[in-house]
Amino acid sequence: MAVRYGNLPFREQLDYLREQVAMPTRTWTDVYGAEHDQAFMVAGASRHALVEDFQRSIQKRIAEGGTIADFRRDFDDIVQRHGWSYRGSRGWRSRLIFETNLMQSYHAGREAQMADPELRRLRPYGLYRHGGSDDPRPEHLANDGKVVPLDDPWWDTWTPKNGWGCSCKKYMISREQAEREGYTVQERGPEIDWQERTIGENGPSPRTVRVPKGIDPGFEHRPGSGRGNALSPSPLGEPVGRATRGLPERRAGDSMPDYRAGETALPEAGQDDEAYVDAFLRAFGARRGGDAVRFEDAVGEPLAISEALFADGRGGWRLPLEEGPQVTLLAEALRAPDEIWSLLDLGDDGEQRPRLRRRYLARLVLAGGEEGLMLVEWGRDGWSGQRLRDLDELEVWRQGVRLYRREEED
Repeated sequence: MAVRYGNLPFREQLDYLREQVAMPTRTWTDVYGAEHDQAFMVAGASRHALVEDFQRSIQKRIAEGGTIADFRRDFDDIVQRHGWSYRGSRGWRSRLIFETNLMQSYHAGREAQMADPELRRLRPYGLYRHGGSDDPRPEHLANDGKVVPLDDPWWDTWTPKNGWGCSCKKYMISREQAEREGYTVQERGPEIDWQERTIGENGPSPRTVRVPKGIDPGFEHRPGSGRGNALSPSPLGEPVGRATRGLPERRAGDSMPDYRAGETALPEAGQDDEAYVDAFLRAFGARRGGDAVRFEDAVGEPLAISEALFADGRGGWRLPLEEGPQVTLLAEALRAPDEIWSLLDLGDDGEQRPRLRRRYLARLVLAGGEEGLMLVEWGRDGWSGQRLRDLDELEVWRQGVRLYRREEED
């Protein structure tokens, strides 16, 4: 039978594996904690081709539901072809590589699913369940049955997997279900008992780390948390990509969908930028200091929503609009656009590398009958947004390839 952790592999789990970059290392401390969310490594595999071969094997075996025996055949072949001299026995080393990647990708994929705002509204709590090992860690066993709000910082460290060989799990749950099943709902996570540990003392890159008691060094983070923020684009400051130099111009041959009532209540004016950042993030179930939320737009494209969207790189905030309260209208344009366009930006001189951008347009009626014509542009190198003056200006931005148009009621 194939070795599986939870159910069959699922899209978010496979996305996590595909997005990792192969990284050669000398020792396991070279890539630490949440850095694993972006980097695939095998401790002591210092040649890039060797790491890439292991990465391809792991991705294939997990995607196809392979067994540890399948991976061990790959392991033997890779070791022989590269002449790799590794530490430990074949059985122990191959199992460590396979099962650690299997379990961490599973948990990271589940975390991506749990970030869905609608699911969090229905099931806003997390349930910790011990894995049932014969020789349990006392701290893991003590957490069995704890029900804590999903947005509580306690989960930032205590989301499984919490150590080598740990098989604990986390489930979404509603208050009603928790009480029906006999669990006590806590509105705050337990206090965390921190300790300092020195790791890699016998290797080339020792380090002293601070970890909760009961969690092995390197596991004191929420799986996938180091991935999302890095995928959130930085603020560009002003919309770009209007020109499609060198490409056929494709414009809409019809009009925008008619105005619809805006659903966003604007925050009060005169507040600090953080208040407007908070309002934007809340629309997606995200928060400052928390993990990125994976949001799928109207055509299923995943967007990473986190505070990194507003970070100016100097410890401050950079809002895309001068009027801070209107930042929430940009969130509505992403969540419920009237149109989505895709286009290539070739830059002003047409010589730089083309960049693919997505353009979100919304035509809203705000409180008091005021119109809100909103534009958001999104690309890997950054994002921006603005409020347009009138329908003529809005029309200028309706070019590229239209991916989506809101259906209007008859």
